[in-house]
Amino acid sequence: MTNGQVAPRPGSCEAVIQSVRREAAKECPPELAGAPWIDRCVEDVVTELWPSPVKSFVPLLAMRHVRCCIQAGSCDCGEC
Repeated sequence: MTNGQVAPRPGSCEAVIQSVRREAAKECPPELAGAPWIDRCVEDVVTELWPSPVKSFVPLLAMRHVRCCIQAGSCDCGEC
């Protein structure tokens, strides 16, 4: 049963990109910290998902994709 609360709607594409970047940085192993491809990966996936009519899921779906890339060590892994 829900209590009537709704997930907050993301404000803008750029705000979501920054949020996902922060989360990705927390989850990166030390050897990948600051890798430029991670920032590009985040920006690409959020920009791709942003036109979706349901914006509430964009951060979650973007982070899922970025996690896959971080685990593979590349955004060109083809696994995500």
